[in-house]
Amino acid sequence: MKILIIQLRRIGDIIVTTPVIGALREAFPDAVIDFLSEPMGEPVLRGQPGLNEAILFRKEKFFSLLAEIRRRRYDCVLDFLNTPRSAQIVLASGAGVRVGFDVPFWGLVYNRRVRPASQPKYIVEQKFDLLRALGLNPRPALPGIRLAEEDFVGAKGWWEKNELSRFRNIVGLAPAHRRAIRQWPEEKWAGLIPLLLSDEGRAMLLFGGPGEESLMERLAAPFPDRAFPVPTGPLRQAASVMSRCRAVVSNCSGSMHLAVASGVPTVTIYGPTMPEVWNPRRPPHRYVRAHGLACLGCHLDVCPYKHECMDWISPERVAGEVEAVLS
Repeated sequence: MKILIIQLRRIGDIIVTTPVIGALREAFPDAVIDFLSEPMGEPVLRGQPGLNEAILFRKEKFFSLLAEIRRRRYDCVLDFLNTPRSAQIVLASGAGVRVGFDVPFWGLVYNRRVRPASQPKYIVEQKFDLLRALGLNPRPALPGIRLAEEDFVGAKGWWEKNELSRFRNIVGLAPAHRRAIRQWPEEKWAGLIPLLLSDEGRAMLLFGGPGEESLMERLAAPFPDRAFPVPTGPLRQAASVMSRCRAVVSNCSGSMHLAVASGVPTVTIYGPTMPEVWNPRRPPHRYVRAHGLACLGCHLDVCPYKHECMDWISPERVAGEVEAVLS
């Protein structure tokens, strides 16, 4: 049996699809299981237990990809992206079993269509609904990424230069988000850091991507000996550094999913997104959201009000959740 998983893009979405691999491998121990994603997904998929091959999708080679997928003769294709492009790949595969969510128009290419969840539930469980359409009953699982010691090599010199091993525990902060509406304000992060550093045996690591360095540097500047911007680098290097933290505090972002996949407890700050969907909501993972707002979970890209869903969350509240995780 040959199975293809499709989740082309967004690091966070690819990460939260990784439990599907293990569930399929448990159900079909002798199957060939491949995963199709854009090149950004390769670091996540590398070394995934149960995965035979990560196939990398490049837009400029779309038609040759269709031919390659057809040539491989998959028996079953599961489309977790459900876009016109991914539906074309499903159709071109010629697979006898084509599973996807029941969406208008292009959803007709699937012969096992799954209605999207009517009530909010954790994103991994939503993905497992496609497996249930195959008659499977997957066990609850969290995303995972298989790290190796070599992933830390690029950051080892920086770690040793700052003598980070001298700290009793280290807390990671991922304060940036590509959408301003989903980012806890900078002044709130600036207020959180001294609260967490009241424990003298603790240090802060600030994680960010290319173009976010100035935010990390501003937040770390008042605490030069105990707050350290993590050098930007490959995703697996960031995950390896993150795995050495006792906890990671973040917005609802790919960084949170990476921390969960790296086995690190998380505290996540929510406003326009829903913790019921995006957070594991089980120990040791915790979350914070505002109270008393009708617009929580709006999923808008621009706030029509005054960003109260984030502004109403105090540094003291977040610090309390972090201390609960650390204790």
